[in-house]
Amino acid sequence: MMRTRRRLSRPLNKRKAILLRELMEAYAKQKDSYLVELAKTANWYIWQSSWKVKRAFGRKFSHHTLPVHIENECLFDAIYTMISWLEIAKKRSSWKSQVFKHTQSEEVRIKYFKLFKQYGKLAKVLSGEHRDAWLFHLVVNSLKRPPRINQRRITVLDGQSYRVFVEGGKQYVSVTTLHHRQRVVIPLLGNTEIRGNIWLVDNYGRFEIHTASKVKVSRTKHLIKDIALDAGTTEVFTDQYNQRHGKDFGRLLAKVEEVYTEKGRRRSKIRTTAEKIAGTIEDEKDRSAYLKKVRRNNLGKKKQIQFRIRSQAAMATVINHALNQVLDQRPENVIMEDLSQMSGRAKNKKLSRRVTLWMRGTLHKRADFKITVGGSRLQAVASAYTSQECSHCGFTAKKNRKGDRFRCKLCGTVDTADGNAAKVILKRFYDPEIKLWMSKFQIKRILDRRNAEITGAVPDAGCEVNELVQSFATVNGQTPT
Repeated sequence: MMRTRRRLSRPLNKRKAILLRELMEAYAKQKDSYLVELAKTANWYIWQSSWKVKRAFGRKFSHHTLPVHIENECLFDAIYTMISWLEIAKKRSSWKSQVFKHTQSEEVRIKYFKLFKQYGKLAKVLSGEHRDAWLFHLVVNSLKRPPRINQRRITVLDGQSYRVFVEGGKQYVSVTTLHHRQRVVIPLLGNTEIRGNIWLVDNYGRFEIHTASKVKVSRTKHLIKDIALDAGTTEVFTDQYNQRHGKDFGRLLAKVEEVYTEKGRRRSKIRTTAEKIAGTIEDEKDRSAYLKKVRRNNLGKKKQIQFRIRSQAAMATVINHALNQVLDQRPENVIMEDLSQMSGRAKNKKLSRRVTLWMRGTLHKRADFKITVGGSRLQAVASAYTSQECSHCGFTAKKNRKGDRFRCKLCGTVDTADGNAAKVILKRFYDPEIKLWMSKFQIKRILDRRNAEITGAVPDAGCEVNELVQSFATVNGQTPT
């Protein structure tokens, strides 16, 4: 298994910083031109073609500003970006589940699954060369705008574009620049092995070297079989035993949210005041100069970006500690909701900001890495309605949960909301009907049918919780609680 290691550089002088940023600027422009051409459906076959075909394509659209080895890496980087763009759209829109809904024929399903993996043939559907109206609309509605380069601060270097050496107990990396036989020597903090491709990153004024290295997966004797985790906003995880992991997470989120809100309010006030003052300035040149001065001195983003980096690092630390607590129990399976497709939307703005700051993507990546390295297996289940389903009787209703408290409207089971959700996640892992690839609406139909079986009511898409409970009470001669 691979992991990314980040090496910080020591402070660089102005000349070195200028040379490195020139390299990054040229790399970004070249990659952006490759992305524009690779996004055309006529060139999708390039993504999976041979090295010779890719290199010929690269020479055709080259700006001839980068050294040849860096230009090759730029092309491969652009192709990887395009493939990731399509694969993310495929997963976000659940193409596999859409195929299962579209056809019952096993042969047709296999044909579609093979087509999803062949980008050149998929492009023919978009261009109209291969006619399939259903597949055309599925792909078009799933794909967003093709990727372009917005931030020009990352460059990929292969082993021939840099040299690592140690002098006086300090480690250095000598990097190729755009100028012939002129390299930039970057002093690094620490001293670890650097080999293979590296990523040169300008982290808002401070340069970093990112490397990929192999991690040994530990083999330990498992003490328990399964542990189910529900991710929350007050703590990182709650398991099926109602044990909370990462209890400081909620307090950290609240603090970060408070700072973001206050900073945003102040910036809005400064912006509004500046616009009012600018409106009183008659000369257009003086008005533009004044607004530019306010943006530079009062509305800059340097401190804001630094605070965001520190906040994300602090949240990642709490997530790591919570995962370590879980792995100390040595479970065979760690069962979680599928967080990869979940967004930050919530019922109110305050909760939505917390969920956005929560970094679901970071949580998912860290969990995948640490659980695998720890010798356990990460198992994902469908996340739809896990917070509304009763872990005891299986009755699902929106009114079962109120804040952090869960009380089943049917059987009266009382539990914490996160603890009940963790128990439901554990049950769903062994559920033969609810699959990970199913959409929210498919899962809703299954749960509605189960509700009808539990209460004895006739299944109806518009049936409310109270009607189901009343029906159950009438059949059993009881008064609903």
